[in-house]
Amino acid sequence: MSLRGKYSFWLVVIAVLLVVIFAVPAASHSSWPDMFDGWVADYQKAVEYAQEDGGESDENDDDSEDAIDVMQVRIEDEISDYAGIEIHGLSEISFFPEFKAIAEVVNLHPMLALRTRHQHALSTVRIAKVADNSAKQELSRLKVLSKGTGSIATKKVSYAQAALNESKAKLAGTLIALQSINDEAIQIWGETVASWLIDQKAKQWQRLLQHKDSLLLVTLAAGDSLATDQSFIRIARDGSRQQARKAYYVSPALSTDSLLQGETYFFKTETGKLRSGMRIEAWIAEGNEPLQGVFIPKQAIVWHEGQPWVYVQIDNELYQRKSVKGSLASAGGLFSQTEWKAGEPLVVKGAQMLLSEEFKWQIADEDDD
Repeated sequence: MSLRGKYSFWLVVIAVLLVVIFAVPAASHSSWPDMFDGWVADYQKAVEYAQEDGGESDENDDDSEDAIDVMQVRIEDEISDYAGIEIHGLSEISFFPEFKAIAEVVNLHPMLALRTRHQHALSTVRIAKVADNSAKQELSRLKVLSKGTGSIATKKVSYAQAALNESKAKLAGTLIALQSINDEAIQIWGETVASWLIDQKAKQWQRLLQHKDSLLLVTLAAGDSLATDQSFIRIARDGSRQQARKAYYVSPALSTDSLLQGETYFFKTETGKLRSGMRIEAWIAEGNEPLQGVFIPKQAIVWHEGQPWVYVQIDNELYQRKSVKGSLASAGGLFSQTEWKAGEPLVVKGAQMLLSEEFKWQIADEDDD
């Protein structure tokens, strides 16, 4: 392009800009700042109008109502009777939360060996005491004869004194050995269980020996702890909390599992079908204050998308599916505190059929659309 051509081009550009700057405001009878303020005001009015005409909160409410509708199913009376739907009014209950632990039936063989050693040491002490008492009596007799008649040689008295000294040393040695076994029993089993081993007339030991009772070593998880006033726990060898029975507190244990690294305690229970070395499940109550809520039997629970649900009756034909996610496990079902009312009609039989019918009903509605 020639120099003259370039000059002509820029003259045209400048002319257009002047027209836009002066002609547009003149035509609208407004200045550029006034026009800009007008555009902003129009935008704000449009936003307000959109919110009044149905804003975000209304959409969320609609979504919430749609979600509730999706989880409902209507069943005619004749179908309800055929399906065997049963309703049970919920009742408020008190519930103690629990955590699980592992219990093992203690093998009595190490206890028997320790008890045998203790009894042997005790017999040795008794023999040493008899020997010591005899040596004392002999020395006393010789001393009396020596003073009364003078016929007892000083050498015999000296021999008797030496025999007494020897018996005392032997007695002291047997007492040390006996105390060592006592200390070992306490170190391994704790004072309470050790006393059963040491006391020959202990009824607790006799019940263990006759398999009337079993001693359990209960190991808690690393983060759990036993309450100071915990008097019993519940155990089951088949893992069924509903069939669990009581085991009663004995004492703390002084060793722990090398893997679990948790607190350990001894409990005792009636033997029944328990056998030495069995590992069973234990349930331990948390704290002393119960929670208030409702009990939901397991037959009322259905699973959908990996979550537990139940159905409640809205009216004679309408049922609502409700989530019980986050409920606490209880014997035979769940304990829930989530927005339940006493007397609320819960479907305890036929919930699985309602789940199937719910999705059939939804498909039918979509086809109508």
